[in-house]
Amino acid sequence: MARPLAQRLALALGSAPRWAVGLAIVAASTLVPLVGVERVPVIAKLEAMAYDARLTLAPRRAPDPQVAIVDIDEASLERVGRWPWPRDTMARLTTALFDRHQARLVAFDVLFPEADLSGNAAALDELARRGLRDTPEARAALAELKSRADHDGQFATALSGRPTVLAFGFTASAQASGMLPAPAFTQADLAGRTIPIAPETGYTANLPALQRAAAAGGHLDPTFDADGVVRRVPMVKRYRDGFHPALALATVAAAVEAKSIRPRFDANGDLEAIDAGGLVVPVAHDGTALVPFRGPPGAFRSFSAADILDGRIAPEAFAGAIVLVGTSAKGLQDLRSTPLAPDFPGVEIHAGLVSGMLDGDMMSVPAGAREIAALMVLVAGLVAVFALPWRRPVAGIAGIVVLAAAVVGVASYFWTRQNAVVGVAPALVMLSLLLIWNLLSGFLREARETRALAGMFGEYVPPERVAQMRASGQRFSLEGESREMSVLFSDIRDFTAHSERLAPREISALLNDYLSSMTSAIHDRRGTVDKYVGDAIMAFWGAPVANAAHAADAVRAALAMQRAMPAIREGYAARGWPAISMGVGVNTGTMSVGDMGSRFRKAYTVLGDAVNLASRLEGLTKVYGVPILCGEATRAAVPDLVWREIDRVRVKGRASAVAIFEPLAEAGDAPAQVRASRWEAALALYHARRFDEARTAFDAIAQDATDHALATLFATRCVTFAAAPPAPDWDGAWNFLAK
Repeated sequence: MARPLAQRLALALGSAPRWAVGLAIVAASTLVPLVGVERVPVIAKLEAMAYDARLTLAPRRAPDPQVAIVDIDEASLERVGRWPWPRDTMARLTTALFDRHQARLVAFDVLFPEADLSGNAAALDELARRGLRDTPEARAALAELKSRADHDGQFATALSGRPTVLAFGFTASAQASGMLPAPAFTQADLAGRTIPIAPETGYTANLPALQRAAAAGGHLDPTFDADGVVRRVPMVKRYRDGFHPALALATVAAAVEAKSIRPRFDANGDLEAIDAGGLVVPVAHDGTALVPFRGPPGAFRSFSAADILDGRIAPEAFAGAIVLVGTSAKGLQDLRSTPLAPDFPGVEIHAGLVSGMLDGDMMSVPAGAREIAALMVLVAGLVAVFALPWRRPVAGIAGIVVLAAAVVGVASYFWTRQNAVVGVAPALVMLSLLLIWNLLSGFLREARETRALAGMFGEYVPPERVAQMRASGQRFSLEGESREMSVLFSDIRDFTAHSERLAPREISALLNDYLSSMTSAIHDRRGTVDKYVGDAIMAFWGAPVANAAHAADAVRAALAMQRAMPAIREGYAARGWPAISMGVGVNTGTMSVGDMGSRFRKAYTVLGDAVNLASRLEGLTKVYGVPILCGEATRAAVPDLVWREIDRVRVKGRASAVAIFEPLAEAGDAPAQVRASRWEAALALYHARRFDEARTAFDAIAQDATDHALATLFATRCVTFAAAPPAPDWDGAWNFLAK
């Protein structure tokens, strides 16, 4: 059941106009970017791959030197201790960055959600309640001890009054811990507009004392695409009615001392950017921003946290810099899969965003990007459907490659000149589908045309010739037409007498073997077998496929047929069959060719005076004792052979005499040239009426068994003409009045 269905589908596709199916592909592909690539998962995946390729291959801006990273790396964990570090250590790190290194701002890409109990401050409080004498000295000593033990307090003091930003994260659970910073703006600030962001249900934030001490806070949550790769970060996330900035946005806002962070909307009321004190960050309508990666991991200036704590870093290393404190250690699980690396430190994602916002080098999906992508699909598709030469597959493939390059070029222009991302996957997929369809359509068309040609000419030409006919690009028809061609007739001499000695089965086997060998020689020289009549063969050249070398192919086929005869005779002798010989006549001229016959039966054949002469020439081969005879036009069309003129004859049905020739060998064959020269010298004497001299020359030639019959024939004529000379107006022709 499946196979007939597949065959019907193939037949339907094969009969459908190529352009109609192509336009359907173009129309469907044009709709994809308009309705949203994300609605077609396969296209969305391919678009992500195309984006990653551009991100990897396109030149990238160098990291901003005013952005640096303090890395809690594996070496730091070995030297300082496992994470989390005591807060007094974080206090020392913060103080060193500001006081020793003169950092402009410090943002922490780590959370501090729980109290630090390593200082035992709680134990001191319990001691004071239970047994410590309440004296001023004791209270002072206890306060000093507690200040040393209160590591969270020390860290809060280090954060307080300085431009510091802490990170927090939203969670899928409804639980909330720590202190969530105040939102950048609320739903009430949107003046009736909406931002299509689903509200978060919970969060994990920092200790209240730490968050109150810091200047700002921002979430550290990236957006994971369907393939788990981070390409975007939400610049704002919603919790209840408030919208909270990303860590990078909060960092930049604090660095530029922005008074507020506000959304900006386009004319359609869709979110298009976030304004942080005049610094405009382009975002998608859902608030996400593409990460402007500055390179693979390690692109930013990075320093080990342990080296800073140990004072090994030069004081000026962070002067005026925005410092992000994060980790590249695998055990701390802040490595993300990105287009540039599968294990990309999260802190470098934030650093890239900070650098891009400060440099004004943020990538964005511009307004109208869908329309631009759809226009690329439409234009490229129409060109592919109507302008590409699909009947020449290589040219069609090259055209598709050029169109694909043009699509990529347009997208690259927006990428490099506008910092804008325009999708290419719909156009490239469409071009791929058009390529597949047109190649398939071409294959189906070729199969259909091949079947049609095989139906018309399969009986006359071999299958490979049918394929050549289709590949030639010519139009073929069975209708009659007049064309210059060459025709060949061959016949086994005395076949009737030979067949009387054989059983019917042997006759059939002999003919099958003989005709197969002769037909192979004809097909090898691009000939078309017209018919078999018993042991006779009729073939022609120059139709159905035009062939400028039809005469040469016909003569060389005749020579090949004669060269095959010794092997055939040897095989027949081994089977007790008679030795056979055959003659071939070839002529060239204008003939009528086409499908001819009655309404009951037709055949693709040739007719005309030139055809009749070829048939006469084949019959004359037996008279002259030569294997092949050709007409004058054939001889003139094939000069690169060794020829000899055999005679001038006047056959029945023709008033004028014609010269007949025998092809001996390819040009350059010395023995054949000698043989031809001897014969033509004798023939010249014959035509000059010097019959006694001619007879002597012919008798000498007759000593060669190959030319014995022919030379003996002319020697006999010389005797006759010497006794009774021909008329004075004799033109040298011999008259054959019977067929």
